Amino acid sequence: MTQSNQPRRIVQIFLLFWAVAFFGSFVAFYLTPAKDFGLAAGWNKVGVFMGWQAAAALLALLCAILSRPLQRGTGLRRAGLVPLAVLAAMGLALAALIWWSGLDRTPSDAAAPPPKPTAPVAEPAAPATDG
Repeated sequence: MTQSNQPRRIVQIFLLFWAVAFFGSFVAFYLTPAKDFGLAAGWNKVGVFMGWQAAAALLALLCAILSRPLQRGTGLRRAGLVPLAVLAAMGLALAALIWWSGLDRTPSDAAAPPPKPTAPVAEPAAPATDG
């Protein structure tokens, strides 16, 4: 392997590792059984997914850094930036989801009419007396 071919091979290897980590996170999420019941069910699946995505994010940064010395305009240099673009898109999607979930979509109390008093359905029972 020549000296000029070595950075290309390293970028290719890191792109492969990134693809395995990125797509493996979805496979691991699907294959991981949910533990617990009720509200906590499935949180371990999210933890596994986030762990794989953290590894993919680190590899995306490494791909972008390692592809920087390659010649401008080459396909491999552009391919080295794809994982970083995917990471940015997922970050923007997460930020948009967090922003959307924080929007107040309920009418304010000032705009709603006051509740009408309701009559009791039945008369209250008379207190028991000891005879």
